[in-house]
Parts: sequence; C-alpha cells; structure tokens
Amino acid sequence: MMFWRRHKRNEKQDGFTMTEIAVVIPLTSIILVTLVGSLFLQYTEVLAESARSDLRTTGQRLLINLQDELLFTIAYGEQTDANLSDPFAPSGGWTHNSDPQTLIINEVALDSTRRDEDRHIVRRALNPCETSDITDNPVAINNVIYFVEENPDSNYSNLRKRTLVPTFSTCSIDVATDNPCTPTTSTCLDNAKLTSCPAGNVGSGNCRTEDSLLSENVVDMQVRYFAEDNIETTFPSSADKVEITLTLGDKVFGQEVEAEVKHTIRKIN
Repeated sequence: MMFWRRHKRNEKQDGFTMTEIAVVIPLTSIILVTLVGSLFLQYTEVLAESARSDLRTTGQRLLINLQDELLFTIAYGEQTDANLSDPFAPSGGWTHNSDPQTLIINEVALDSTRRDEDRHIVRRALNPCETSDITDNPVAINNVIYFVEENPDSNYSNLRKRTLVPTFSTCSIDVATDNPCTPTTSTCLDNAKLTSCPAGNVGSGNCRTEDSLLSENVVDMQVRYFAEDNIETTFPSSADKVEITLTLGDKVFGQEVEAEVKHTIRKIN
C-alpha cells in the first residue's frame, strides 16, 4: 500500500505545471525573436556590404573607362565649344558648375578610334581640302559631356554621356590616295564620332545616336580641377588635372547603401 501511494505521488510530479509553461513560453518566444532578429540584421549587413562592394567596382570601372578622354583632352571646358550646337541642351546650355557637376571635355576630332595607328586628324575646311596644305585648316573639335540626369521613376539619378561633333564642312584623308579630301565620297574618311541626344530625339537635326547610359544608381558627381603646381582652380579651361568623385547608391531590404569612388588623372596634351 505504501508503494502504491509513493508511486501515485511521483506520477503527480511528472511534466510542467501551468505556471511553469506560462513563464517558459514567453521567454522562449523572446529568445527566438531576438535570435532571428540578430541573424536577419547580420544577413542584411552581409548583403549591404556586398552591394557596397559591387557599387565600388562599378564606379571604378566607369571612371577608368573615362581615362582615354581625360588623358588626351585638349582642355576641359566651362561651356561647350563655340562652334558646336546642341538644341537638346539644358536651359542655359551646358555649364561645368551645375549641381551635380557636369564634365565637359574638348577633344581633337579623329576619323578613327584613338588606339587605331592609322587614325587621322579631322580639320575644319576653311580652305579647299584637296588643293591646300592640310595644316591650313584648323583642327576640328568634338565635345564629350558627362552629366547627371534625374530619374523620376527612381530614388537615384542617371549618369549619361553626350557627344557633340561639328556640322561644318571638314577635311580628312582619302584612304584610296592618302591625300586630304572633303568627306563626300565613300573613300574619304569623316569624323569617327556621331552627335548624340535623348532617345526620343534621335534623327532630329544633327543627332544620329542615343546618349550613352553609364549608370542608373548615381547619388552625386563632383569634379575638382587643378592647374600647374597642383593648385585648385574654378576654371576648367586652365586645368591640367581633374579629380572626379562619383557616389553611387542602392537599396538592400529598405536600407540605403552608398559607395564613393575617386579618380584623378592629368591630361597629356
């Protein structure tokens, strides 16, 4: 009889009481919520850092791709060249001190890419190309413009590249004879670059191709100009070196992620 009573008492002590359960369940929930939240924050930070790394890589690649134009520019510009026109320019025309800033590059017009060993300079035909010394005609100038454009469908802006080339008559080289000529025949080379403009205006006026879209994740672009002895100047035309700072951004689980890249280069010409 005593054994049965002791066994009965032990049976009553097995399991958790309602009070214990009422305490354990909330504590367990709090621990699980805290643990999951911590893991989620760590996961989000890993994704954010990966996004920053991708943005830095993209920005560095963009700036490195500018090297040829930055190296071989004749001069940086406060405005576009007086002989070039752009009916699709912002109100007031292209200026370097916009916000964000605009980079205006003056470059020698060529009939092929700069890396082509057989390239030739394109010149303005002030004198007859075929009968005058080629140097009697001044060098033709292209403008390459890097600008930031607001995107109404995004929190970020677009970085675009516009090219302006002359509309006046030019002299180049006839590949059949290697003599100067006016580009009116299939063998007389012309400016290798085409004037670009917004997509909806291609085919209008002198525009032959769409502006290049370089990035859709721009937060800001700033350009600093330096003259001789590394003295900073507010006049791009007097500078022989530029420092471009590009800030790109993205969103990861609603978190704003930004990366800043810089590129400094001194022109050769």
